[in-house]
Amino acid sequence: MVAVTIYLGLAVAGLVYAYFQMFYRKLRPGEPPLAPGHFLWGNGKQFTEHAVNFLSETRKNIGDVFTVRFLNQYWTMMLDVHSYERFAREKNFDFDAIQEQVNQNVFGYKLVDARKMISEAGQKVNGKHLYSSLENFAKNLKRSLVETANTDSDELITTSSSTTINNNNNSKDALSSLKNEKGLYDRVHEDALSQTPVSDINGLLNSQKLLEKPPIQTQPKLNDGWCEENLRDLASKAFFAPLFYTIFGRGEPGKEGNFHPQAFHKNFDKFHKYFNFLWLGVPIKFFPKAGEAAGILAQQPKGLDMMNREDCSEYIKLATDFMLRHDQSERDIVCHNLVFLHVNYNTFRAVFWCMYKLMEDVKVMAAVRREVEEVVEAKRAGDDPEADFTAEDVNNLPVVDSFLKEVLRWTSGVFMVRKCLEDTAFTTSSGQTYNIRKGDKVAIYPPVLHHDPEIYESPYEFKYDRFIGAEFFKNGQKIKHPLIAFGSRCPGQKLSMLQIKWFIINFVNSFKFELEEGEKTVPNTSMYGHEILPPTNDVRCRFKEREGACELKFVNNYGQSEGRGLHGISSGNLL
Repeated sequence: MVAVTIYLGLAVAGLVYAYFQMFYRKLRPGEPPLAPGHFLWGNGKQFTEHAVNFLSETRKNIGDVFTVRFLNQYWTMMLDVHSYERFAREKNFDFDAIQEQVNQNVFGYKLVDARKMISEAGQKVNGKHLYSSLENFAKNLKRSLVETANTDSDELITTSSSTTINNNNNSKDALSSLKNEKGLYDRVHEDALSQTPVSDINGLLNSQKLLEKPPIQTQPKLNDGWCEENLRDLASKAFFAPLFYTIFGRGEPGKEGNFHPQAFHKNFDKFHKYFNFLWLGVPIKFFPKAGEAAGILAQQPKGLDMMNREDCSEYIKLATDFMLRHDQSERDIVCHNLVFLHVNYNTFRAVFWCMYKLMEDVKVMAAVRREVEEVVEAKRAGDDPEADFTAEDVNNLPVVDSFLKEVLRWTSGVFMVRKCLEDTAFTTSSGQTYNIRKGDKVAIYPPVLHHDPEIYESPYEFKYDRFIGAEFFKNGQKIKHPLIAFGSRCPGQKLSMLQIKWFIINFVNSFKFELEEGEKTVPNTSMYGHEILPPTNDVRCRFKEREGACELKFVNNYGQSEGRGLHGISSGNLL
């Protein structure tokens, strides 16, 4: 009995010691206050339930700067909107460490000389490359809209592969082929693939293939010419496909190794659900669906094959060449491509919400359609069936611009996170100084600012014209960056905004579209931390081609008097 008591006492002492070592923090002088939370897991449950409500309430109780805890990780939240630029410029708040954490934990690779590569490759989405990328996107979009208008079918794409494994292969060879020849997560993520029975892998690879023209299930149009579709599938075919081809090119028709954007979309969607858990360090083996999807996403053309595609983006070509010159593996190149796809995936999510909000409210649709029709009519010369647009024209539509900004304000879930490299005394715009501890995370959480009633009147109400000629204030001071929808170091933000605007203009010009009766959805607030929140559920919609619609053409006028740069770009003012 005495021995049992001693062992129990030692066990309790060990647990208490472990708790104080891992979870307990004694504040040092000048450090931000700690948000109240659970003694074991900290503020994780509060954040997951509704991050904006939790952080807004905490800010109201203890101030703009405070520290939250997720298990044994401490994050200092900077919720002073006027301190955004100070935060972005602080040299001890390091983004590279966060980027490396995402690359390693989520995508399972390390990028050699990441800062130099991103700096060089990032130039390929701005300047003259912005114009050429938008021109390429416009061509791909035109093709996708024609295919969307003329299709009588609904594609069924699930997990698939461009290569089959013979049923006679033994178990070891089949699994080895998947993991080593085509696999992505052979080091960090291979456990998830190892848990998949080989019989399932063989069935997966033999029954479904990533083809340029995937299997389809015929679904005739309705008698009045309308088509019915899930909105996510419609957005995928109409927008994600041209975005995908603009990044990776199309390849030669029928060539082995080609992959289809809808297959990528569906598998990336499965994988992306677990993004927050993965980047915080939870092993992928706890999420077998994510591991399975990752194995499918890894099945891409070789890096050199991608570089030889004439229509492959300059960003991918430069990044691939850079990685090959630094002796990175084919696997690393595949992983990097998925990181770039992850960034662009949020553009797709924003388009989903643009389409939904247009269909949800007839007043919003009427206002946007009126502006589009007016500018298209002004661009036509008499009975000319074609209207030319430059990048400046695309960006000079105040209703479309405000509508898109409001969509981003309403659905953004982005975390701007840095790692504190050294003990740092950070002074906010109000002059108050806080001591930030080395090794902690430091973050701005824009959704809290986007739903601040002092900045935005009725912040939970969607107002499509909210940003037209508007200025915003906090504590009586004008806000320089009222909308923070992208990371401060995102090089592709201007291109993303222009791609979405060009899509809105074209889709509104070319189609009638509406929600089916009773269809509703809202942003999934349990997914705060994603750049753009996904919907709680998909919705059904109807669409059909507009008769007599004018054909729109994007004109690359870079180098001409008005096309030397997007100075004064309205969406650029918020980025």
